[in-house]
Amino acid sequence: MKPLEAGDPTSVGEGRYRLLGRLGQGGMGVVYLGRSRSGRAVAVKVVRPELCSEPGFKRRFADEVAASRRVGGFHTAPVVDADPDGDPAWLVTAFVPGPTLQAVLARVGSLPLDTLTVLAAGLAEALEAIHRVGVIHRDLKPANIIVAEDGPRVIDFGIARALDGTALTQTGLQIGTPGFLAPEQLTGGTVTPAVDMFALGVVLTQAAGGSPFGDGPSAARHYMVVHEEPDLTAVPGELRGLIGACLSKDPDSRPTPTSFLSSLTVRHPAGDNWLPDAASQLLPRQEPAAQPSPEPTAQPTAPDTPVPDTPALDTPARNTPAQNAPALNTPSGIPSAQNTPVGSTPGRDTPAQNATPVGSTPVLGSPARNAPSPDVTAPDTARPAGAEPRTERPRPQPQPQPQPQLPTVTGPAAVLTPAPTQVQEPAEERSRRRRAVIAAALVVSLAAAGLFVWQPWKGSPGDSGKSGAIAPTGSAAAPSPAPFPDGPLLIRQDTAPGWPGTCHGVIARRDPTADAPVRLVTGSACDVLPQWSPDRKSFAFTRTTAEGTAVWTADADGSNPRRVAPIAGGRVSWSPDGSRLAVLRKKDGVQQLFAVDVADGSARQLTFGTGQVEDPAWSPDGKHIAVCLQTEPENWQVHLVDPASPDRAPEQVTRLPHPALDPVWSPDGKTFAYTAGTYGKGTQGDIRLVGADGTGDRDLVATDAHEMDPTWSADGTWVAFVRGPYEKPVIWAVRADGSDERKLTTGSSGEGHPSWR
Repeated sequence: MKPLEAGDPTSVGEGRYRLLGRLGQGGMGVVYLGRSRSGRAVAVKVVRPELCSEPGFKRRFADEVAASRRVGGFHTAPVVDADPDGDPAWLVTAFVPGPTLQAVLARVGSLPLDTLTVLAAGLAEALEAIHRVGVIHRDLKPANIIVAEDGPRVIDFGIARALDGTALTQTGLQIGTPGFLAPEQLTGGTVTPAVDMFALGVVLTQAAGGSPFGDGPSAARHYMVVHEEPDLTAVPGELRGLIGACLSKDPDSRPTPTSFLSSLTVRHPAGDNWLPDAASQLLPRQEPAAQPSPEPTAQPTAPDTPVPDTPALDTPARNTPAQNAPALNTPSGIPSAQNTPVGSTPGRDTPAQNATPVGSTPVLGSPARNAPSPDVTAPDTARPAGAEPRTERPRPQPQPQPQPQLPTVTGPAAVLTPAPTQVQEPAEERSRRRRAVIAAALVVSLAAAGLFVWQPWKGSPGDSGKSGAIAPTGSAAAPSPAPFPDGPLLIRQDTAPGWPGTCHGVIARRDPTADAPVRLVTGSACDVLPQWSPDRKSFAFTRTTAEGTAVWTADADGSNPRRVAPIAGGRVSWSPDGSRLAVLRKKDGVQQLFAVDVADGSARQLTFGTGQVEDPAWSPDGKHIAVCLQTEPENWQVHLVDPASPDRAPEQVTRLPHPALDPVWSPDGKTFAYTAGTYGKGTQGDIRLVGADGTGDRDLVATDAHEMDPTWSADGTWVAFVRGPYEKPVIWAVRADGSDERKLTTGSSGEGHPSWR
């Protein structure tokens, strides 16, 4: 949620609904989070004043509102109040706590059969109730479906027709969203309730992990919708015929909601929960506060309004949702609050990767789940494992942890040797002793070489109890400490709370001489995971809108943003010559590695296995792309792919008993920095270094706080990373030898997804 802006109303309905903040905006107007006099949370849509002066608009709006208020059933968010004759007109809908289906799919990738059947039944029942009173939704899509604890809710129904014939539609605003429009909507045919059944078929195919008409540009998808048969390979066999009937070109051949329900066999999952565990983590843990507050704990998602039939800059994570979408928005569990995001396997990118599309019902943010750190307030609960952005994906479940290692000093370099296993000492004492030994080793080594000098730097070193790292194998002691990098750091800045359940990410730049970041690309989309191009004249980033997730580029100052190609979400990586981007896309329901040409968006598939792929990173010499491959259901390890020989089996680099994610190459191509661990377990997430050949695997930063998403400085002497729970990420930096740790984030805004080069 964003603060109210100058000129925004503070209440509607003669004070009956107090407005607390903006949830989003679209063609029809602005959607606000509001509270009734009794303290009940509601979503308030205020119509654009210029629309109210359009001939016939208020009459059509009143008719649609009247019909919508008659809609009942368990699977809709009902209209509770409205004033079509107001100046401006407004509409109030019930608050439904939960994420959008768009955010859920960004986190989990696809739904299991049992959950899919419950979703199908709930949506069909909602459409049955909507159609019964003569309303046609006309914009059914994952962003207009709220996933609640007891089933799905359809929102934002019954108002699309009010825009017919207005200046908006006359100047090109299309009612509905590309990819979900039926053939007759694209060819100017008669719009009947059958268009909603077509959209239902698309939604369920996407929920199964597929894309019935591809994920290319709108024009290409429109052609396929009208002229080609849908791709249903991702849909489970027992649902393929029913969903295929919904996607018939002939409206009369599509089932009605009632006949759909009679043909559907609903398989309720065992237990009380209809959702898979990874999706359940996005559900709210508490009801919204009864009393109004400046910053309610609920992070709502506003119902979507129609969006232009062009790549939009106006809609929504680790890397997310998800740093990690959403995408959105995957296995890191370390949201890439930097990666995630949307469309990707549950992870850190993307969001959740999910921005708040205009018009959707408010969504409660997921509670934080991290152990306390010096700069972050410890949340009440822990976020379970899952997939980030990535918008952020939940981290995979924990694996048995290796025995702790203690360094033995044998000279200028410290060597790791296994610690005795007979005595189990407390983690805090073990961490304190390890820090002391390493610090002593460094002092002795540097003093012996006559190089130990203390030098103050701008900013204060961190005191969060980090364990120092051992210098990379083969590195020589520098004559003096490397200065702090003078290059700008690209980041994802959160303009409002809610990550990773709700994405409010914008791309910003942190300059070493300034305290506050400079916003480069702004809007109401979910922008995450920025990556500098090799020449620093532009950058790429992952954007999620109502049309889906895509990789975009912009000039270094944020100007000239351009959509390059659709992706599943997550982080992208430039080839050394700047001509291609390594990206993630779904193929036959599996997230695979592709190389996309920046100039024309053409793509070439580089992996073909059955396991999901995450976190691509192109090597400085262009000969390899590091990726994280799912080696077993709950584990991911760093591998190398040869882009020139995609048929060659990937070469495994890390071999940990717990996940290894977010690999980034050092500038000389000899070392990876990466994230290791499981969110909410043990040290939650540590930053480690390993040789490109898999040797010398060691800690760089290992504390009880959650650390993730490393990035190297251009000269390879510093590593920036993210520390803190998903909901409050903070960027830190440390020398590559583990010394001089310092906090870079200033202010209260969350910051993630750093990129130094």
